[in-house]
Amino acid sequence: MSDAPFNEFNVILCRNVMIYFNRALQERTHRLFYDSLGTFGILGLGSRETLRFMPQEPLYEPLVPGEKLYRRIA
Repeated sequence: MSDAPFNEFNVILCRNVMIYFNRALQERTHRLFYDSLGTFGILGLGSRETLRFMPQEPLYEPLVPGEKLYRRIA
């Protein structure tokens, strides 16, 4: 989590690992994911993870209602 984005990705999947991070590390992770995703890229999160209350939340839209799949829109 100390590196800057090094590529542009279309899909990032992170399933049930961030639940073990403290709030500051979760925020850094979400920032890195956002910076690494291309516009309209897909972010997949685990069932216990969320974008809620993260600064990047308004920059995504749900891709599949009821699932933890989001599309970067900004």
